[in-house]
Amino acid sequence: MGVGSSKDDNEKLQGNADFKGPGANRGCTDCFCSILLIACWMAMTFVGLCVTGFIENDMLKEGNPARLTNGMDYLGNICGVTDYNITATGENTKDLSKAFYLPNGAPVCVNSCPTAEEEYTGYYCKYDKQSQVNSQTTSAARSAVAGAYMATMECAPYVESVDAWGYCVPQAAIDALASAAANAINQEIVADCLTSDTTEYSVTGSESEYVSSSDVGMFWKDQSTPTNCTAQRKGLVVTAEYMNPTSEDGFFDQANADMYTARWVILGAGTGVAMTLGFVYLYILRIPGVLALVCWGLITLIELCLLGVAYFSYDTSETWKTDGQHTDSEASMMLYVAYGFAGLGGLWFCIICCLRKRIVLAIGIVKEACKAVARMPIITVYPVFQVLGAVIFLVPWCIYMLYLASSGDVAVDCICTSSFSSSYADALSGGSDAESSCESSGCFLYKSFTYSDDMKYTGLYMLFSWFWTSQFVIAAGQLVVAMSVSTWYFTRDKKTVNSGTFIKSAKKAMWYHLGTAAFGSLIIAIIKTIRAVIAYLQNQAKKSKNKALQMALCAIQCYMWCIEKCMKFLNKNAYIQTAIFGYSFCKAARKAFFLILRNILRISAVAIVSSFVLIIGKLFIMIATTLLAYMFIEQNMDGDVNYIWIPTILVCFISYFTAEMFNEVFGMAISTILQCFVADEEMFEVAERFAEGDLASMIGKTNAAAKKGAVIHPEADAAENATKAADDGPELE
Repeated sequence: MGVGSSKDDNEKLQGNADFKGPGANRGCTDCFCSILLIACWMAMTFVGLCVTGFIENDMLKEGNPARLTNGMDYLGNICGVTDYNITATGENTKDLSKAFYLPNGAPVCVNSCPTAEEEYTGYYCKYDKQSQVNSQTTSAARSAVAGAYMATMECAPYVESVDAWGYCVPQAAIDALASAAANAINQEIVADCLTSDTTEYSVTGSESEYVSSSDVGMFWKDQSTPTNCTAQRKGLVVTAEYMNPTSEDGFFDQANADMYTARWVILGAGTGVAMTLGFVYLYILRIPGVLALVCWGLITLIELCLLGVAYFSYDTSETWKTDGQHTDSEASMMLYVAYGFAGLGGLWFCIICCLRKRIVLAIGIVKEACKAVARMPIITVYPVFQVLGAVIFLVPWCIYMLYLASSGDVAVDCICTSSFSSSYADALSGGSDAESSCESSGCFLYKSFTYSDDMKYTGLYMLFSWFWTSQFVIAAGQLVVAMSVSTWYFTRDKKTVNSGTFIKSAKKAMWYHLGTAAFGSLIIAIIKTIRAVIAYLQNQAKKSKNKALQMALCAIQCYMWCIEKCMKFLNKNAYIQTAIFGYSFCKAARKAFFLILRNILRISAVAIVSSFVLIIGKLFIMIATTLLAYMFIEQNMDGDVNYIWIPTILVCFISYFTAEMFNEVFGMAISTILQCFVADEEMFEVAERFAEGDLASMIGKTNAAAKKGAVIHPEADAAENATKAADDGPELE
C-alpha cells in the first residue's frame, strides 16, 4: 500500500514516498460478507418460490394476493378466491370476483359490477334468496319476490356501480360524496359574496390596486372592498360533476390532462434543470468570499435569534409582572425561558469561539469538495443507478411479500359501530351463526389473517433481507463516491481528473470492496431488524395497556436509534478509509474511530458548515427550479393547462428528490475531503503534500505558526491515549 504499518490503530498515519493514491496496490476485502449477502438473496428467492407455489413446502403455504384485495361475502368466502359451491344458485364463489353490498351491509359475490345499461334490470340477493328470485319465470314475479326481500334489506336492484379494487361502489354514493364536497367548497366561496347589492361596479382609482385591469367592469361586493363575485352572481359555482373522480371533465380528469400535457416540462425541470442548478450552486460557492459570508452570516443570525428570544421573553416577563392579567408564576416561567435562551446564546458563542479556526478550515474543505464534484459531473448521476438497483431488488421482494402476506389463514371478524354493539363479543354472540349475528347487530364482517410462527419468522427474515440490501446499495454508493473524490485529492495534476476517473473508481470499488459494503450494511440491517422487533413489542404492549412496559420499550427503542445513527456515521468514515487505503471493514472502522477522536473539533466544524451549505443548497435548487418551471409554463403553456399549479407542484417534488440525491453525493465528498486532508497532513512533509487552494493556504499558516514556536499537533497525545483527544490538529492562525 505504501503506507507504513503501525502497532496501534490510534497512531497517526504514516506515508512513504511510493504512496500513489487510492488506486494503487489494492486487494479484495471482506469477501465472506459478499458470499453471505448472495446466500441471503438465494434464501429469499427460495422463500419466494415457496409462497408463489413453484416449490411445495409444508411450513410455507402458497399465497394469492387476491386474498388481500378482493372482497368477502357474508359467509366469509373471498370472492374470486375461495372454492365454495353456492348450492342455492349452482355457482362457485371462485368464479365471482366482485363484492356487492346489500342494504343491510351484507356483501355477496357477483360476476361483475352493474353498468348504467343494466340498472334496475335485475336483483342481487343473499344466496338462498337469490335462488328464489331466479326460480320465478316472469319478470313481474321476480320483481315481486325481490321486492319482499328488499323490505328486509336482503335484496337490492342492480344499480350502476364502479369497480374499485374488487368492490362494487354505487355511482350514486360517489355522486353524493362529490356533491357534499362541492357544497362545502361553495359555502366558503359564496359566503363573501352574499349581498343584495347586484350593481356592476367599475373599479377605478384607489380601488384598482386590488384587481387587475381585466377585471374592471365585473360584479363586485361593494366599492370599498373590491371582491370579485362575478362567478357566484352568474351561478358559476363548483359543481358535483366537477368534483367527481369518475367524471370525464371533472377536476381529476383535468388534473391528469395537465400532468400529461406538461410531462416533459415536469421531468425535464425536476431532473435536468435541478441538476444544472446544483452545479450553478457549486460554482457560486467557489466565488471568493461567498461561502464565508454565508456561513458566518448564518452563525451570527443563530446567535441573534437566541439572544432576541431571550430579550423578548425577559421583556414579556417584566410586562406580565405589572399588567394584572398574569400570575407571578406565569411571569416567572417567562423569565426562566429568557434565562434558558440567554444560556443557549452564550453556549453557542463559546462553541463558535472554540471552533472559529476549524470553521475557516471547514469552509476550505467545502470549497475543495465543490471542485472535486465539478471535475466529475457524472458523479451526481450515480444515485440514479442506486435507485435502479434498489428497484430491481424491490420488485421481486414486493411480489414475494404479497404472496407471503396472503398465505395466512383467513379469520372472519366483525366490526361494529357503537350505536349497534359495544364489542365484538356482542356481535359474535350468535355462536355458530356468527355471520348472521354480526349482520343482525348492525355490524360488518371483515377479513383478517393469522400466521404461524414459521410464517412470522419468515416475514422477519424478508424484512431483514430488505434492510441489508437497501443499506448495501447505499454503502456501495458511498464507497464509489469516496474513492472518486479521494482519487481527485491525491492526484498532483487535477486537470487530468474527469468523469472517466469516476468510472474507473467505480469499477475498482465494485471489484475490490463490495464485501466491505456488505459488512457495514449487515451491521445496520441487524440494528434495524432489532428496532423492528422492538416496534412490534411496543405495539403489543400498547394493546395490553401496560404503561411500564411501554416506557421501557420506548427507552430501548431510543437507545437503538442512537446506536444506529452512530454506526451509520462510523460506517461512512470507515468506507472512506477503505477507499483511501484499501483496508477491510474492521480495520477501517478502527482507524476511522480514532481518526474521529483525534480530529473531533474539525469534524464538528465541518458538520456545522456542511449542514448550512447542504440545507441552503437544497432550498436553492428546489425553489429556483420551481420558479423557472412556473415561468416557463406561464409563458408557453398557459392556454394548454387548466391549473398551472399542478405541474408546478410536481416539479417542486421531483426537484426536491433531485436535490436530495445531489446533496448525498456532495455531503459524502465533503467528508472524504476532510479525511484526505488529515491523511495528507499526517503522512507527508509540507513539500510533498497534495493540498491545493484554500487547504494549501491553511497548511501555510500552520507552518508559519510552527516557526514561531506554536504547537503544531496538540492532539499528538491522542496517539497514546484516545480519551484525551480533545483538540484537532494544527492551530491555524
